[in-house]
Amino acid sequence: MKGSESDARVDRSAPDGQRPGRPFDHSRDALVLSTTLDLLAERDYDRVTLDEVATRTGKAKTTLYRRWATKDDLIVAAIRAAGRPPEVDDLPDLGSLRADLLAVVDSPWLGGSARRLAIFLNLASAARGSARLAPIVRAEVTEPYVDVYRRLLERAVERGEVSAGLVPRIPLLAAVVPAMSTHALSAGSGPVERSHFVAVIDDVVLAALGVVPPRD
Repeated sequence: MKGSESDARVDRSAPDGQRPGRPFDHSRDALVLSTTLDLLAERDYDRVTLDEVATRTGKAKTTLYRRWATKDDLIVAAIRAAGRPPEVDDLPDLGSLRADLLAVVDSPWLGGSARRLAIFLNLASAARGSARLAPIVRAEVTEPYVDVYRRLLERAVERGEVSAGLVPRIPLLAAVVPAMSTHALSAGSGPVERSHFVAVIDDVVLAALGVVPPRD
């Protein structure tokens, strides 16, 4: 029984084919993963290193490599540790489609709009450079947002704010904001400002639905 208890404490996350070695202390995983996101908010994916994460967290580099064998392993874990956008479970309900769409743009997820966009910029770079990361970024970041926008558009139809005859446009329009954001991020011209999202919502999504946004 004592041997079984000891085995239970051994880190089972070591990559296949590697012996697990000493038990790994998971107590600072959250710090390591949040630090990884901090670095992604500050710099391009290519300049994020396990060495820097080790320095900032006070962890030995060899300890991190035992837990996450590659940088991609660490970034995948950081993305997943961040969870889903809160709007997935709690749709904004501010009384109008435009206000609801902008509430998603202004979400506090990942530290607010500016930090989130910086992370997305560098995740877009990571996805371009890593065949492994591309589908994970799509599944963990892009697709949840498409689902949120789709549900907001469908609710606008239920409210009578959008004509039921435009329902066939919803799947395409739900993907417009994430797709155009990804395109802008991938262009490599720097961070995407909030005004970009406002323009996409007003001049593309709402225009296609015949909804006239208020002009400030």
